[in-house]
Amino acid sequence: MKHPAFIRNLPWLAAVVFLAVVLFLWPRFVGGQGPDNSAPVFAHASMVIQRADGQSFPFSVEVAETPEQERYGLMFRHSLPDDAGMIFIYSPDQPVSMWMKNTYIPLDMLFVRHDGLIVKIITHAEPFDLTPLPSDEPVRGVIELTAGAVARDSLKTGDKVLFPAFSDRP
Repeated sequence: MKHPAFIRNLPWLAAVVFLAVVLFLWPRFVGGQGPDNSAPVFAHASMVIQRADGQSFPFSVEVAETPEQERYGLMFRHSLPDDAGMIFIYSPDQPVSMWMKNTYIPLDMLFVRHDGLIVKIITHAEPFDLTPLPSDEPVRGVIELTAGAVARDSLKTGDKVLFPAFSDRP
């Protein structure tokens, strides 16, 4: 008995539908973003870190300004230039915790007071680690840099970040 063309092509149609569904959903299962959940757009700015001895180090940073940007951060990135990073600004100053969810690259984190002084440094935060990384005190901002930047530039607590969000006013 010969089946109608539709019935004969049903296995092929099912395979095509299955493939389309897999291609659409696969990025979500492997940690990427699907078409309805793309990365937010970040503003770019210049920032300088000035060591206590006066030596300065310029960075180009992406600014996380909205809750969506703060949640997303540097997730799903596979690289970050040595002179680049991301800055998170909080107003008012507050205790914060960071994590490395869906973050593929190790990072150094600088916790910064309202006056721009670095009060805590975490080096080589591990990719994908969900352990909270707390500021231990109220801060105005957190800066994420490529792991190794702190050691490379000999940065320490007490060094100062020059950026418009930091001022002598609390």
